[in-house]
Amino acid sequence: MQMKTNSIAQRITLAFLAFGALLTLMLGVSQLVGFNTTVTSMLDDILYAELKHFREQTPNVLEPGYFRSRTTTIYISPINENRYLPAHVRDLSLGIHDLTYNDRDYHVLVEDIDNNRYIVKFDETNIHELKNDFFIVVWICSVIILILALVIGWIISFKIVRPIKQLANQVVSFKNKPEKVLELSEFGDDEIGALAKELQHYHNQLRLLLIREKEFASSVSHELRTPITSISLAAEILSENDNLSTVERKRIDRIQRAVNEMTELIETFLALARINIDSDENYCQREMGPIVQRVIEQQRIWLSDKPVEVNIVEKGPLKVSAPFGILNVLVANLVRNAFRYTEQGKIKVLLTPDRLTVTDTGIGIDECTQDQLFKCYIKKSACNMEKVGLGLMIVYRICEKYNWTVSFKSSQNRGSQFTIRFADAVN
Repeated sequence: MQMKTNSIAQRITLAFLAFGALLTLMLGVSQLVGFNTTVTSMLDDILYAELKHFREQTPNVLEPGYFRSRTTTIYISPINENRYLPAHVRDLSLGIHDLTYNDRDYHVLVEDIDNNRYIVKFDETNIHELKNDFFIVVWICSVIILILALVIGWIISFKIVRPIKQLANQVVSFKNKPEKVLELSEFGDDEIGALAKELQHYHNQLRLLLIREKEFASSVSHELRTPITSISLAAEILSENDNLSTVERKRIDRIQRAVNEMTELIETFLALARINIDSDENYCQREMGPIVQRVIEQQRIWLSDKPVEVNIVEKGPLKVSAPFGILNVLVANLVRNAFRYTEQGKIKVLLTPDRLTVTDTGIGIDECTQDQLFKCYIKKSACNMEKVGLGLMIVYRICEKYNWTVSFKSSQNRGSQFTIRFADAVN
């Protein structure tokens, strides 16, 4: 199983891209503004310098007219005689202007000196083209910078995320494998390496805890088997007495039922002890049909004399790779619950090539209980139902261990349906 960390890498890459975009925008705008301001200031200086140079060279020119150089044209006219000026500059006010005439761009200075109006017109078409070229270069550079930011961000995010991803994948691989250890050599002497060491320490502590739990459950279960067996044998011997009264025989039946319940509880403890251990037995294929039939016969004691019809329906063989004890406990918990909480009607156990379904017409499960159905013990103080014990919690843990899926449907006073879908079922 691979741990997805694309979101972290994407956030780092997007952060670099956003930073690059902001930096590019600031630099681009500042360059454009600076270039435009510098060019405008230079053109203003050129206009004033041309006018000054013209008056120094021709100080006695008083008649209206115009003088032209390669890039500059100077018009002279009395202040109140604008008719001598070309129409495209005649109505310009004092100061500096930009205008377009005959598809050419001009920078124009209007100045009144000694009762004469001087209009200096500078052809800046080539400079405008240079501006446009400069703007294009700036935008191309901006795009290149953004691409570089994206590439650099992706490379850096990959380098940052790679050890995190390796650590996450190793931790994920620990699931149901307490004997595994982290490959600490894959991590450097940094924060991630320190985190890996702490996770390994935590995993070791958890593994020791699981071992102690397994040993305790196994020891207690085996110790309990001896007195339970003695009680069972004693009850069996007593039940063979033909002189027992009806009351006495019912009491012995209650003892035998209690013994069976204790035996099931011991098997459950043993299943819990084995649930975190992998062995070759896990991969042995077992047919579920015989197991279901055996469990139903064992659990019929819970039906007693209740008018309940039990049916087993097989729609194809169901084969599952798991230990026999685990499968027995799994089915027994579902069947026992159906037998206990069904007073009349039908119970159907359906087997298909990939799932097991147990349906009953019992008391059902109220909504409050459904929300915490797979927790250990549902207390009456929390829901309007007596505590239901370890059964469904064991079912949930077994399914979680083997990557099976358990689901249920239930309506109060109308019955319940529990379904286990086996991911590794063999058709």
